[in-house]
Amino acid sequence: MRLLVTFYSVSSALFLEAAGKERGLPCVIIPVPRSLSSSCGYAAEVDVEETGNLAELLRGLNVEWEAVYRPGENRYELLYRNE
Repeated sequence: MRLLVTFYSVSSALFLEAAGKERGLPCVIIPVPRSLSSSCGYAAEVDVEETGNLAELLRGLNVEWEAVYRPGENRYELLYRNE
């Protein structure tokens, strides 16, 4: 399953990309789609088997992230927001 993670800073996006490679988590940094907003303008496309795995990874890495979305045909579904 492909999910989209938005961030508050570019450094957080790059941190997740590097940490994902170390842990075998496919992750690609992309510009945030226009329909979403982000403080830094970058997002990560992440391939995970289950959405809960990503939440656990983000918490375990202590990375500052904004929200996680599931891409749909014409919109993005907000799965959870980091508050």
